[in-house]
Amino acid sequence: MFKELFIEDEGGKPAGTMEIARTPLNKAREYAQKIFKEAGYNLNKELPDFDNNYIKAQKKAKFGHTKRNQMPVITSRDVELFKKRLEQGYIDIRDPRSNIKIGTGPFPDGLKGEEAKQWLQNGLKKFDGSTKDDKITIKEKNIEVDELKPIQEQMYFDKVIKKRAQEGGKKSLDFVRSSYLITSSDHYILDGNHRFLSAMLSDPATKVNILAIDLPIKTLLPMMLSYSDAIGNTRNK
Repeated sequence: MFKELFIEDEGGKPAGTMEIARTPLNKAREYAQKIFKEAGYNLNKELPDFDNNYIKAQKKAKFGHTKRNQMPVITSRDVELFKKRLEQGYIDIRDPRSNIKIGTGPFPDGLKGEEAKQWLQNGLKKFDGSTKDDKITIKEKNIEVDELKPIQEQMYFDKVIKKRAQEGGKKSLDFVRSSYLITSSDHYILDGNHRFLSAMLSDPATKVNILAIDLPIKTLLPMMLSYSDAIGNTRNK
């Protein structure tokens, strides 16, 4: 159901050069005007409230604390199986715990091979003795982008604005509206930080689709990192 609407870059892609949290407005505006002009667009027409929206987005970005290589990578080909495993309790998230211990703690890094395969099913009854403890609800919501909170510290303004200029404001925003961002139950963004930034630059009141996983960020982030590693996705550098 979500495969066509869940769009994310592959892991291992190069970073940008202009982190919004560290790039002052005047430099961002100068760069954006240049990029839009080269693409045959006018920044003020495409993003008429650019300055105010940039400052709002920058304030949110400054609360981010997670580096790119500490973020999970879940792509369009992964999302349906990921959703199924959570809803059916495949991942050992809560007590009682599996009798097969892997790594240190419930969410170890860098899982590969047989350990990864086992971890991906440790929540099933035959391993932890319970059928209900690890079943996680995922809710579809449509909310204003300003209600979301990015956790990724390194959000790259140049990557987002280049895409906006190449596609034009409306087309690019339509893409953001038609895809899903993955969030925690407390509305922290686990996947889709750059789409969040694109929407914020257009209008903080823009409605976006989210898949809200019923776990707080303190549990969801380490779990998703383990999952991303276990299915063999390369982390961003």
